[in-house]
Amino acid sequence: MKPVLTLDNVKKTIKGKNIIKGISFTVEEGEVFGFLGPNGAGKTTTIRMIVGLMGITEGDIVVCGKSIKKDFEGAVSNIGAIVENPEMYKFLTGYQNLLQYARMHNAITNEKINEVVELVGLKDRIHDKVRTYSLGMRQRLGLAQCLLHNPKLLILDEPTNGLDPAGIREIRDHLRMLTREKGLSVIVSSHLLSEMEMMCDRIAIIQNGSLVDVQEVRNFIQNDQLIHTFETGNLGDAAHWLKEEYNATILEKGFTIEVGKADIPALMKKLIHSDVDVYSATPVSKSLEDRFLEITAEKGE
Repeated sequence: MKPVLTLDNVKKTIKGKNIIKGISFTVEEGEVFGFLGPNGAGKTTTIRMIVGLMGITEGDIVVCGKSIKKDFEGAVSNIGAIVENPEMYKFLTGYQNLLQYARMHNAITNEKINEVVELVGLKDRIHDKVRTYSLGMRQRLGLAQCLLHNPKLLILDEPTNGLDPAGIREIRDHLRMLTREKGLSVIVSSHLLSEMEMMCDRIAIIQNGSLVDVQEVRNFIQNDQLIHTFETGNLGDAAHWLKEEYNATILEKGFTIEVGKADIPALMKKLIHSDVDVYSATPVSKSLEDRFLEITAEKGE
């Protein structure tokens, strides 16, 4: 199966400055792909090139087998996108807004409009004026607008920006439903790392215009070197060698230590040999935020 989106050594130079430095990655069908990076890293520039709002200096972007450079119209016809906040006519109803957008495409029927309205959960409010909508409802109307022409790829730049926790969860649930039921591929750019952790299948980290890493979220977070919390009895003399050899942090009823899984049996034996009672050893997984900060710090941000 061909990827829905392929970036092949994409570069962007503006006024002699290399903004994007040879980015390559793919997005598969039915996945939510997270795009992470510090401010100014090149996320929005990359998204603008994907949707055709900015030209490519070198390389190519292929959407559903069609090159942005060689078949622009064919490529972007497969994309639905919201860059930052969706813009609507606030004096019109939600339904009237969708009618206006439908006029830009061929063969979008009233049945199709009703289908996407149902899909994003706006059936009860679609005939109300947009000025009465909450921010979360406007985001859902923006999603409906993006879905009218049956795109294969949905690109959302900061889709949860300004939303309350309930609105964020609402958008996250809708995206998951779209990938599960419609096979849609989604690219999400966001600075809310905890949300990306719950929303995405894979993530890419971009820094200073270069791609740092692309991994599945669960593999990205899981690391062989995990922090473990040990609950123990009195450590006695063991506290000294734990700090010296393992750089352990001594607690009131035990200690924490960063250690590989394979090294734990030997550590346990050493503790028991030192007459330390061990009640439990609990791994503490790092969050996406922890790993993101580690990687960007390593790369010199």
